[in-house]
Amino acid sequence: MNTYYKGIFTFLLVGVVVGGMYLQNSNPALFKGFIGQKSLNDSENVQTALADLKASVDVIAPTIGDEDMKINASIENVGEGAIQQGQPFKYSIFVNDVEVFTNTDSYTSMEPGDSFSFEYPVPKSIYQYPPEGSVRFVIDPENNISESNEENNEAVSAYLY
Repeated sequence: MNTYYKGIFTFLLVGVVVGGMYLQNSNPALFKGFIGQKSLNDSENVQTALADLKASVDVIAPTIGDEDMKINASIENVGEGAIQQGQPFKYSIFVNDVEVFTNTDSYTSMEPGDSFSFEYPVPKSIYQYPPEGSVRFVIDPENNISESNEENNEAVSAYLY
């Protein structure tokens, strides 16, 4: 390689380095995956999608008069965000405003659209409930989970048998 080409090559190389340094100084986020005038220290209002736990409850009346009623309760994440691992929340079942079941769970995660349900028998011999009343299922009463809608964390169902 003669001196002429070495000079041109050196000039171009220095130009690329200086140009890169100029771009980095004028827009620090340019080489960090951002486009435009954003910087890593911009305090933007970034909306985080929130979960939304929705309660539903059904009463399965006994077919024979002395049998215990069963309660089918379900929890569904109808929000756009997930409940992350280690976020505990409580849920409770009440028959005529008497708590008959409570539990606290912390799942690995509950993605949007995920749900789970369970059936809980309520012994009449213990709770002495009348043949007519209401069942209430409450999710996250302490508001430990940030949700997009806190108004659907309770479901009520009347029963008569």
